Amino acid sequence: MKNRKIFLPCMIGILILQLITALWFGTQKQGFHYDEYYSYYSSNVTYALVPTDAEWKDTAEIRSEFMVMEGEGLGFGMVKLMQSLDVHPPLYYYLLRIVCFLSDGIFSKWQGLSINILFFVLSWLTLAAITKEITGNDKKKIFAVCALFGFSPATFSGIMFIRMYMMLTFVCLWIIYVHIRAIMKQKRTLKGFYLPVCILSMIGFHIHYYFVVFLFFLAAAVSLYLFFHKENRKESFLYAGSVLCGLALSVIAYPACLKHIFRGYRGTEAQDAFFDLGNIDDRLSFFFNLTNEYVFGNMLAVLLLCLIVLGLTKRAGRNFKCLTADSKTLELEEPQIEKTTVKKVWNLEKLAYMLILFVTLGYFLVVAKTALLNAEEAIRYEMPIYGLLIILVVTGIGKLLEGFSTDKNKKVLSGVFAGLMILTLAGEVAGLINGKVCFLYPQDRENVEWAAEHHDESVVYIYNPANQWMIWDESEELMQYEKIYFVSSEREDLQTDERLSKADTVYAYVMRGDSGDRMLESIVSKNGEFSDVKMIRELLYCDLYELKR
Repeated sequence: MKNRKIFLPCMIGILILQLITALWFGTQKQGFHYDEYYSYYSSNVTYALVPTDAEWKDTAEIRSEFMVMEGEGLGFGMVKLMQSLDVHPPLYYYLLRIVCFLSDGIFSKWQGLSINILFFVLSWLTLAAITKEITGNDKKKIFAVCALFGFSPATFSGIMFIRMYMMLTFVCLWIIYVHIRAIMKQKRTLKGFYLPVCILSMIGFHIHYYFVVFLFFLAAAVSLYLFFHKENRKESFLYAGSVLCGLALSVIAYPACLKHIFRGYRGTEAQDAFFDLGNIDDRLSFFFNLTNEYVFGNMLAVLLLCLIVLGLTKRAGRNFKCLTADSKTLELEEPQIEKTTVKKVWNLEKLAYMLILFVTLGYFLVVAKTALLNAEEAIRYEMPIYGLLIILVVTGIGKLLEGFSTDKNKKVLSGVFAGLMILTLAGEVAGLINGKVCFLYPQDRENVEWAAEHHDESVVYIYNPANQWMIWDESEELMQYEKIYFVSSEREDLQTDERLSKADTVYAYVMRGDSGDRMLESIVSKNGEFSDVKMIRELLYCDLYELKR
């Protein structure tokens, strides 16, 4: 793949194939995670999703909370307010608001998916650029990195999850690319480096607070490197200043962040998890297995073993040569000027590689210690480093194999590299076929269609007033009905309702627990006694009952 005429069509072709696959999975997405509903709700809120106890609520009002209504405008002030009351910074929600504003009157998965697909393409291009810098434009490695990243179940899961994680992935990759480029070019200017670092620090901070973890390890590594090189010591202060300036401006622009990080429920949960030393093994094992299965097609152990064996073999071979080779002969065979040039290039590549390694491992460990352990859905938290992990493995194996290359075995070693990449890609594709893409919720389609068929029936929702948010986990299903009668499970004086007392059939969504069962019995007894009461479906937070006379 050395020929540019072959390389570019192959790269474009594989990106198009990956985009087609992403669109196909988009068509398969039939439901929403609660956090995805919250993305739309907090970006487009009109009245606020508050159930009216013992009153009928028109579902058109519910629907309006997830879309921009005609004449509402951009409303960034409300978006910012909603996020300040929650636990996230607002930048992603601004962007989703813009997309919904441009398609007002619509609530569609494609509004959120279009944002994720855009940032997938930008991340893909940035990964290619990073790989190009640290490999000296090795086209085989660039192609391998982009192929493995774009076909991994983790990446498609990130695209399908309508939250800020694909946007965060792109900004993390972009800021490390700025650093890698500065290393390889040995040039750090105000416009080309320090100002972009400052701006990207602000942007990343306003997307997700996990960006601070990524930035911490990146900034710590670069600051220490500059400080301990005397000729760059002054620049270390300039660099640290650019990072701190970006963070300071972020706090000034969004002061609610301090409450989120230090007093918000997610911030305190993360702190407690981080300082809990008893969960280290379980958490690292959990996220390692997720990465192995969803990023490397269950080939991560094999690839790491190859890295270790190749590294140890190469080191042993180098030590053997040092003991047996005649140094004068080596100097005659390899001119000093050539050795110096090769060493300089390798040192820059090695420095860039070590920077990526340090940041990736640091982020992986901290996030593994602090993230929510919600089964495969936790795949989203490590999204920003999956592409970097692929770079580390692909370029590491490729570089070590090249260290053993001779005219006789060059093609064999190229075949070994290609074989490992193909096996990994095959594992990823097998994962896609076997349903490893998360956040699709295929079961929701049947539930929504059922609700649409019963749109004019009398529907009751018995909710827990302490956990009202659980109601909206079934928002799209609830939108299909004309009206819903909401009742608090703690209500003591439930009265007879005219519509319920006349209905032959009533469908009741009942929160689990004694208080929910008690309120269901009260509805049955207060509205003319129903002779047949049976549960017809279990949902995530409640059960659906059919009441017949």
